[in-house]
Amino acid sequence: MWKYNGPIFDAHTHIGTPENLQKMILFEDEFGIKAQLGIVHAEEVFLAAREKYPGRFVFAKYLSLNDIAHFETDRVVDDIYRTKDEGYMLTKMWFGPRWRDYYEDVPKDFRIDDNRLEPVFQALDDNSLPLLIHVGDPDTYYKLHYADTDKYGTKEEHLAQLKKVIERHTKLLFQLPHFGSQPEIHRLSNLSEWLSQHPNVIIDTASSRWMARELSKDVEAARSFLMKHSNRILFGTDLSTGRGEREYFQGRYDAQRILWETRARNKSLPFEDTDTKDSGGTFINGLDLPIDVPRKLYWNNASRIYEI
Repeated sequence: MWKYNGPIFDAHTHIGTPENLQKMILFEDEFGIKAQLGIVHAEEVFLAAREKYPGRFVFAKYLSLNDIAHFETDRVVDDIYRTKDEGYMLTKMWFGPRWRDYYEDVPKDFRIDDNRLEPVFQALDDNSLPLLIHVGDPDTYYKLHYADTDKYGTKEEHLAQLKKVIERHTKLLFQLPHFGSQPEIHRLSNLSEWLSQHPNVIIDTASSRWMARELSKDVEAARSFLMKHSNRILFGTDLSTGRGEREYFQGRYDAQRILWETRARNKSLPFEDTDTKDSGGTFINGLDLPIDVPRKLYWNNASRIYEI
């Protein structure tokens, strides 16, 4: 059915509890996932995954958002210096704008490019620890959920802050999830400039509905971008343990494989897109990428970058 039949590395998954991990692995195996980047949400699942599935995971350690938000940099730096010894290969920061809903007493003018956070980024650089950093969200979220710009800021502000951090740390490997939060067609030229200017930046394709919704709007532009930057893009889903049954996994895998590998036109997303359910839904237009591009997205790029 699919153009590509080789192994798949999922560069963006969340692992939360040992009880749900086995179910996730069973579903992933069914759909060809042979290895994955696991963002760890609890130490017990990290220990269980490392013991039960040796060699399968590249583990990402969540750095304390609470400490970062309050500029408690000494704690974060100490944590970074322990990271490799603990068995992690990279770190994770999450700055979806709604993070401000979860923490109290955060300075209103907090910025990720604040000089007070430089010790954190420098520690990552000094320890050669890649950083998976989520900044921004879909344009639809800013319209539907972040209208209060005094509280949440704007997407342009968020992307500008991230770019400044990248410019300061040219040796630090940045994995930007969700196409750098810029899969919207009108943003692809900006993302292309980032990738051209900063060889230390890679991007992943999580999440499936975001990629399908936006990249399907202009097949020619999206295909051109994928062809140009195929060495810098990793397949990722943003799937999580404990979130659903087989249909949850299959819908996300199928959506992306239709997008990357087929010539489908106006094919309904195989699960509900809550961002478009009241405006007609999301439809996939396949990019029909030549086989060498899926090979890179699904496996070869991750194999080279994370030495799997």
